[in-house]
Amino acid sequence: MRFFARFLLLAAGFALFTFGLLKWSTDGFTLNGLLPFTDSYRTQGLHYLMLGLAMIPPSLWEIFTLERRILERSQKPDSTGGS
Repeated sequence: MRFFARFLLLAAGFALFTFGLLKWSTDGFTLNGLLPFTDSYRTQGLHYLMLGLAMIPPSLWEIFTLERRILERSQKPDSTGGS
């Protein structure tokens, strides 16, 4: 359950990246309307592609750091000092 939110963010990043690439290809890979004030504030496929690409590395980083913390916690010796 710890990884669920992080994997959900990773899946959303890949979904946005894929959707952006498909939408940009249907627009003919043009850069028209890339800036918001040039095409009556219509989102372009490249916007989704960049947002998805920006979400992937941080979510992977969170998954790796959480895994490392769990591994370090499991290898930590008991400090109870029992005999």
